[in-house]
Amino acid sequence: MSDRVCAVVVTFNREALLRRCLNALLDQARPPDTILVVDNASTDGTGEFLATAFPEVCAVRLAKNIGGAGGFAEGLAWALARGFDWTWLMDDDVTPDRHCLGELLEVALASGKRVLAPRRLAQDGQDCANEAILVEAAQRFELVRADPLREPYRLVDLFTFEGPLIHRSVIEAVGLPDPNHFIRSDDMIYAIRINRRCGPLSCALAARAVMQKQLPPEQGITARSRVKAWITGDASYQVLGDADHWKTVYDLRNRHIMWRELGWRRRRFRLLVMHLGYIGADLVHAVRHRWNWALRLKWNVVAFGLGLLGRETMFLDPEAYRAQLAGTRRARTERRS
Repeated sequence: MSDRVCAVVVTFNREALLRRCLNALLDQARPPDTILVVDNASTDGTGEFLATAFPEVCAVRLAKNIGGAGGFAEGLAWALARGFDWTWLMDDDVTPDRHCLGELLEVALASGKRVLAPRRLAQDGQDCANEAILVEAAQRFELVRADPLREPYRLVDLFTFEGPLIHRSVIEAVGLPDPNHFIRSDDMIYAIRINRRCGPLSCALAARAVMQKQLPPEQGITARSRVKAWITGDASYQVLGDADHWKTVYDLRNRHIMWRELGWRRRRFRLLVMHLGYIGADLVHAVRHRWNWALRLKWNVVAFGLGLLGRETMFLDPEAYRAQLAGTRRARTERRS
């Protein structure tokens, strides 16, 4: 296939991970025609590192951190303006196997689909299950895994931003990801918009195209909830520590936007119940583990309110959140002394 491919990698302060990702891209059996790194205003010398170690790679440095959603929007716009046929999106914490891009393009040819997603493997070699089919009648997701020994691909509706290959015709029809979604579920919202604009099962999950995750799962407290089991069928949930809690805050807000996009009103009521339950559970865990329960509760409530009202705005900067966290810790230490 002679179509031109631009690989877009979004990075923020992770030079070691970025190096591995770029080396894997440059080692592709069918290499991308261009590699673009979107630097989300890194402060660890990423710009100088790229200029020195990877002069063949294009780079766009943003004035501020606008999250994964904003970084991918910038990368898609850059590739679209330069006439690339396909854009291959990924974070800096994944590495494609050597034949990944070639397999994606083969599946594009075989399936006729304009969105292709690779299988994603965790560090333990297990498949990451996020790709799913939307079952409209029952208003639920059906997770999908592709078996490389039995099938070249499976058709899905939902995918993540860890390796999808998207044709320019889809981007022109749907538009760019919304930077206001920032992080967490931003990829699911974009996949739903593709589903609504281009029809169901618009994406093919390529069974033999593999993307390796470089990071272990985020650390936190894993617990179980009967309410969550009633709503989703899965009783387990995770509570992240103070430093990463801002990610959960965006997920709380973005989940509401996702259900609005789907138009599944019956499920939205259950989502409200689940999120109110999560806020209560998070408060209990925060007190038990001596986390900053007041700051967490504040932003959980803000996220819940914004989601309820459907406000798509970039409402929390991670650095500002960490500064608030550090400020509260300093004040607490000073009071004790």
